[in-house]
Amino acid sequence: MEPILQVLDAQWLEVARSPEARRTLIRWANDNAALAGMHDLNDVLLSRRDPSVSGEVLSILARLAPTDGLATRTLLQMLLPGLVRLVGTIGHGDPEAQDEIVALAWERIRTYPTSRNGSVAANVVLDVRKQYVKLRCGDQAVALHLVTEPVDEASSPEDQVLAMLLVEDIFAAQRRGLMSVAVVDTIMRTRIGGERLADVAAEQGVQTEVLCQRRWRAERRLRLAIAG
Repeated sequence: MEPILQVLDAQWLEVARSPEARRTLIRWANDNAALAGMHDLNDVLLSRRDPSVSGEVLSILARLAPTDGLATRTLLQMLLPGLVRLVGTIGHGDPEAQDEIVALAWERIRTYPTSRNGSVAANVVLDVRKQYVKLRCGDQAVALHLVTEPVDEASSPEDQVLAMLLVEDIFAAQRRGLMSVAVVDTIMRTRIGGERLADVAAEQGVQTEVLCQRRWRAERRLRLAIAG
């Protein structure tokens, strides 16, 4: 049996150019100006690399997905680069990782809350990561405070996802005892979530300078670990 990610890529060529897909895209474009001028679903797929429209296109698909299977399939295809990276970073030694991660992604897309803020791509992939780790390792492995705001709204969804997935290095360092859960939480919230260090320090009851030093030492250990 072929790996599911290869099957999806091969299947997409047929899906994207089908008469049903063209009719559906016309219907979507009538209600959503961001899709106007796109000739087929390959045009929609390519929009993920255009930061001027990618966020809106992903949001449109996420809104449609709960009741539209083709919107779900299109959004899944747009997120495949991030899912591939996810399989590579957390699926080591698990022969079912591809199937499980794709299934979790499909479920998350179909139930994506329309009121949620931030990057759809980053949010979905991080949700899938969290659920997959929970299934494999239990609740304790996902107890850290995960913030799912994108690193940079101007970057492509794919770049946002890959940047967010670097948190696996942070989690690995925490598991190896290189940093505490509290410091990992600080890094996640200030470096990835965009919270002010002073606000996090006040919440923890320490001076900003103290928390800055703790974060700096932990990040130095992380860089040395990655380099090694």
